[in-house]
Amino acid sequence: MIELSKLGPFALENRLGKDPNSHVFHGFHLKQKRQAVVCILPERYAENPRARRRLENRSRQLMKLTHPNIVRYHGAGIDQGVPFFALDYVDGINLQQYLEQHGPLPWETVVEIGLQVCAALAAAHHMNIHHLDVRPAHVLLSGAGLTDPRQPLTVQLTSFWADPRWRRSSLLLLPKDRQQYLSPEQFEDPQYVDDATDIFSLGCVFYEMITGKLPFNPLASGDERWKLPERPASLELDCPVWLDRVIMRMIEVMPDRRPPDIDSVAAGLRESQDAVARGMSAIEHALVGNNGRESIIDIGIDRSEAEKLMHKPSYYERGSFFNSRIFLGLALILIIGALVWLLRPLNDAQLYARAEPMMLTDDTTKWRDAENNYIQPLLDRYPDSEYADEAQNWLNMIQMERAEARLAISLRMGREFRSDAERRLANARGLEEGGNYLGAWHQYDMILEELPETLDNRPYHLISKREINRLQHKRITGKVQNSSINDFVLQAEESILSGDVREGREIFRRIVSLYQESPDGAGAVELAKSVLAKPISMSAVKEANSAKQKVAQATDLQQEVRKPEMTPTDAPADAGPSTAAPVTTPTEEAATPTSELDLSEIASPQAGPLDEASPVKRAPLFPVSP
Repeated sequence: MIELSKLGPFALENRLGKDPNSHVFHGFHLKQKRQAVVCILPERYAENPRARRRLENRSRQLMKLTHPNIVRYHGAGIDQGVPFFALDYVDGINLQQYLEQHGPLPWETVVEIGLQVCAALAAAHHMNIHHLDVRPAHVLLSGAGLTDPRQPLTVQLTSFWADPRWRRSSLLLLPKDRQQYLSPEQFEDPQYVDDATDIFSLGCVFYEMITGKLPFNPLASGDERWKLPERPASLELDCPVWLDRVIMRMIEVMPDRRPPDIDSVAAGLRESQDAVARGMSAIEHALVGNNGRESIIDIGIDRSEAEKLMHKPSYYERGSFFNSRIFLGLALILIIGALVWLLRPLNDAQLYARAEPMMLTDDTTKWRDAENNYIQPLLDRYPDSEYADEAQNWLNMIQMERAEARLAISLRMGREFRSDAERRLANARGLEEGGNYLGAWHQYDMILEELPETLDNRPYHLISKREINRLQHKRITGKVQNSSINDFVLQAEESILSGDVREGREIFRRIVSLYQESPDGAGAVELAKSVLAKPISMSAVKEANSAKQKVAQATDLQQEVRKPEMTPTDAPADAGPSTAAPVTTPTEEAATPTSELDLSEIASPQAGPLDEASPVKRAPLFPVSP
C-alpha cells in the first residue's frame, strides 16, 4: 500500500472510494491552487522502457481529448519511481453509487444519462480513442439533479486509461464487477477492439439502469455465459418498446449485429423519446422509421406487412355494384348506425358491471382505467343509482392509493412534499414507525380538524379516518416508548386540571385502548383507568373556571391601579416606622377551589351541561415531525 504525501506538483490528501488499498487520491495542485484526482499506475510504467513510451504516447493522446462530458486529463508523470496521471476533480458521485441509492431508474433518466455518455464516447471515437472499460463506476454525476429530480444531471465519463493491449490472462485477473461489463471479443482477442466494444459495455450499463441487474455473466461456463437475457420491457413495464429494442441491439454477442457507431446509438435514444412523445404505434414506425431516416430500432414488423395493415385492400374491380353510389350510401348508413349504437352511453348497471372485475384485482393500472371510464361517469350521470355508494367507495379507495403512491415516491426520491396534508401524513407514518402510536393518532386527528376537506385534501381525510379506526382496534403487546406515553399522561393531566376534561379523558382512553395488553405500559394504563373511574365533579369544574377568571381579572387590576409614591414632604412629622399589613390578593382567594378539582369527564345528564373553559396556553407535547 502506497504511503505518499506528495507526488509531482500534487499534495496527496485522502484516498477516494471505499477500498483502503485504492490507488486513487484526492490531490491538490500546489502551484495552481486547484483540486485534482491523482491515480497511481503500476510500477511497470516506470521500470520498463516500452511501457514508459506507451505511457507517454497515451498521455499525449488523452490530453487532446477535451469535451464537456469527459473529465479533463492533465497528463502523466513519474516521481520517486512512482508513475501517475492526474484528472480534474468532480464534486459528485458515480453512477454505481446513484443506482445503490435509487435502484432502477425511470426510462427518462436513463435516456438523459445515456445521451451525455454517447456524446463523450463519440468525441473519443472520432479521435480513435476507445474507452474499453465503460461501467457505472466510471460515469460521474453532478449538478442540481442529484438533490432535485426535477433538475438536469451533469454526466461526465472518466478513466480512459484502459490499455488496448490487454491480454486475456490479464482480464481474468480483473475484479468480477469489471468483467461483467466487458464484451465477448475482449475475452476472445483483446487486441482487436473497436467502437462496437464500447457500445456493448454501454448497453450493459443501460440494461442495469432500467432493470437493476446485468444481462450477462461472463464468469459462467458453456451456454450460460452469453445466454440471451430477458428483454428490459418484460422486466420493467415502464420501459418503452423503442428503448428496449435499442438496448437489445447494443448487447448483441456478435459485434457486426450491433449499431454501426455510437452516433447511431444516440440517434436511437432520441428516436425513442420522439416516438413516446408522439404516441407513435409500432406499425407506423415500421412504415416511416426515424422520420424517413434509417433507424437502428427493429420493432419486428416487416414494412410490407405494415403497409397491408395500414391500407385497405381493393377486393373488387372498378365499375362493379360494390363501387356504385347505392352501395356506398347503404354502407355509409350502416356505418353511422353502428357508430351510434356503439357510442351510446352505458347505463348505471353496465358501468358498474364493467368496473367491478377491474376493481377486484390488485392491479392499480386497471383501477385508474375503471375510474376514468366507468366509476366517475357512473357518479356523474347517475348520482342516485343503487350502485352509487359502492362506486363512491371504489373512488375513495383509488384516491387513497394514489395519495399513498405519491407519498412513497416523495420519500424514496427525497422530493419536497406536494402539500401540507402530505407532509402531515408523512409525519404520522414516521411517528408510528418509531413506536409513537399516540403521536401518530394525534397527527391523524389534526389532519381532520385543521385541514379543510377540499378536493386535494379529501384523500388524506379518508386515509386519516381509516388509520384512526385501525388504531382504535390495535393492541400493543411488545416494547413501547415509555417516554412518549409519559408525555401524553402529563398532557392528559394538564388538560383536565385546566378544565379541558374532554381532551384529557380522551387521551387516557387511547392509552388504555392501545397499551392494555402491553407489560411496559401497565403503569400508564392503571393510572388512566383510575382517572376514568372517578366520578364527575361539576362544581369543581365550575369553581376552576371561576378561579381562572378571577385570576385574570386580578392581574388586569394590578396592571391598571398603581399607588402614588409618598415624598418626604407628604409624610407626617410624627410618623414612626410602620409595619405593612398583610394583604390578601384575589389570586390567593381563588387558588383553593382549583386544588379540589377531580380528574373527571364531561357532565353527566343529571348534572347538566358542562361550561366551556377558557383555553390555557401550554408547551405542546405532541411532536410535529417524526
